[in-house]
Amino acid sequence: MTTTGSSIRLARPEDASALVALQQALDHESEFMLLEPGEREPDPESVEARLAGCADGRDPSYLVVALTGPVVVGYVDVTVLPFTRARRSGYVVAGVRADHAGRGLGRALMESAIREARSRGMGRLELTVMEHNHRALGLYLRCGFQVEGLRRAALDVHGRRVSEYYMGLLLD
Repeated sequence: MTTTGSSIRLARPEDASALVALQQALDHESEFMLLEPGEREPDPESVEARLAGCADGRDPSYLVVALTGPVVVGYVDVTVLPFTRARRSGYVVAGVRADHAGRGLGRALMESAIREARSRGMGRLELTVMEHNHRALGLYLRCGFQVEGLRRAALDVHGRRVSEYYMGLLLD
């Protein structure tokens, strides 16, 4: 799939280094990511192993990436627990570089991740979003997610307590 000059596809093991670089960049440029700058271990080998497990079916999780040329500029990571009772639900983490925001890339990534979840027979996607992240909250609502709860004062961001919405999307 192509949108706004970027192509969107499932991540491959060879995307590991670029994906780690993107995640580290997002940790620096956005206060909305869970990890603070420097907390993420730069470990492309473990990411490559995870992506290989996703590609060969050992891991039901998957990642969707957006590339502008060879550069990964956004992603949606859907993590599925390996337990029988939880295999139909995926936990979503998403991010798009600030210089690519506002171009429809986040929506295209989410729609691609949702289509992939449906094609895999998943029944639910879920995520959390900081209460004051209005842009992401609006995106998730437009993609069909619903607020299912509020995690009051769940995070400390720059010395202040921040609440998170817990959101879910039923797929079937």
